[in-house]
Amino acid sequence: MSAESLRVGIVGCGGIARNHHVPSYLATGRARIVAACDVDRTAVEAVKALVDTIEYVHTDYGAFLREAEVDLLSISTSNEMHHPVAMAAMDRGLDLYCEKPMALTLAQAREMMAAAERAGVRTGVNFSHRRTPASLLVKEILDSGALGEIYHVSALYAAGSPAYADGPGTWRHDRNRAGFGGLGDMGSHMLDMVSWWLGSKVSRVAATMRTFVPERIDRATGRSMRVTTEDEGLVLVEFDSGALGHLCGSYTFTGRGYDQRAEIYGARGGLMYDQQHAHQLKVYLPEEALKAYTVTERGGTADNPYATILVPERLHGRLPGGSLPRRTVLMDFVDACLAEGPFAFEPGFREGLAVQEILEAIRMADETGRWVGLPRGQG
Repeated sequence: MSAESLRVGIVGCGGIARNHHVPSYLATGRARIVAACDVDRTAVEAVKALVDTIEYVHTDYGAFLREAEVDLLSISTSNEMHHPVAMAAMDRGLDLYCEKPMALTLAQAREMMAAAERAGVRTGVNFSHRRTPASLLVKEILDSGALGEIYHVSALYAAGSPAYADGPGTWRHDRNRAGFGGLGDMGSHMLDMVSWWLGSKVSRVAATMRTFVPERIDRATGRSMRVTTEDEGLVLVEFDSGALGHLCGSYTFTGRGYDQRAEIYGARGGLMYDQQHAHQLKVYLPEEALKAYTVTERGGTADNPYATILVPERLHGRLPGGSLPRRTVLMDFVDACLAEGPFAFEPGFREGLAVQEILEAIRMADETGRWVGLPRGQG
């Protein structure tokens, strides 16, 4: 491996690869995509059309991993393939960057984590919203202690269309392939981000999940299929720190597009995060803490004391030109792999495993109708 660049292979050439992984690698200037694999040859060709450095392609990941000359593998397949592809790649000693959620089950995630530690490979998981500028500012404010002891967190990540119920069935509607639906797909981002913001692990959960559209027409076969993943999940959360929270991951917020929001309240203040306003936050902070930021609007009433502040430019992660508006988690992973000294990066498999443990507890809580505790030292 060159000290200046990485040879990258991509397994899974669908939309997330073409729209996120490929542009991120190209934007680093420190990674060369040399190989691509997908069971669908047309998907491979779509990636080749974006990248002129690809030297090797295949439709079988086993042959691909035996023959492709790469240093780092991006796994952007459907969820049920994360585990087998990762395990085979780690047998070759390849570093891995994997889509979320990390695996279908907690058992798979634990096996992947153990294999990564044995092989000494470097890992990343694509909890991409950690790099939203307003999210970085939330982390900065919470780390500063300006809110005091944290009492409560509410978070959601949801989307929805008036035509949602009429949409075709895909692998995301099959529990054997996706693991979870709206809660695992959308909510996993928030499970990771809230734990990261607070610096506190989840201690126990209560949950309910609902499939509102139980049957769809399978896009691949044209036949009716039973939907076995949830359209929406709601979770009550207790944290090791003593904070309480509630979280929603859903596909059924009609007319909302991608709606990612959070509110955090502490003993001395609070804040409101909205991904649709990625460069600002609404905050209620002690005046001394507020002085560190540019205030564009001050709340003036007892029931709305919140001010609007701008995210400092140092947290924007802006990129000059190119197709990406800002740095991504994947770009930081590449830089961490090429940096001198010990590898230091998160979110990796350890953070992915922590989310998988929470998801497993959520499923148990939904099935039993009871609170479910998580093991100490999770992840």
